Amino acid sequence: MSDYDYVVPRGMLIMEGDASKRLYLEQQKLKTYFPQFGFSQSSRTGELGVTGRLRTNSGARYPLSLQLTENYPYEFPYVFPVGWDSTCPHVYPAGNLCIMRPDQWRPFYSIAFAIAKSAIWLNKFEVFKRRGYWPGNEQDH
Repeated sequence: MSDYDYVVPRGMLIMEGDASKRLYLEQQKLKTYFPQFGFSQSSRTGELGVTGRLRTNSGARYPLSLQLTENYPYEFPYVFPVGWDSTCPHVYPAGNLCIMRPDQWRPFYSIAFAIAKSAIWLNKFEVFKRRGYWPGNEQDH
């Protein structure tokens, strides 16, 4: 497996090519895997996003905001913390969580997949806060 390969549950992939159904399919994936997340639109910019909370293995809850660019799904969603300090080695300069490198994103990945990657990131973040090191494999940003 190269650093471009991920094992992704088939249900989190969107293989249908019809772009007009993309948001509907994304919404169905969210209902299935992360019903606590939903679509929102920025009142300031009008950009589409997804917001919700994830609970870690320790029981802590972290609100997140995923911002979708106009190039989505050809560009990965930016995952931002909402109201909590994410200071650690795996945050991009803009403040979004480094759940993967941009060149690893594929158009058939879903928002649900990005949220699942965020859940992994959050559990590693809690280890970093407690022990001072990032557990597991790391990649350059």
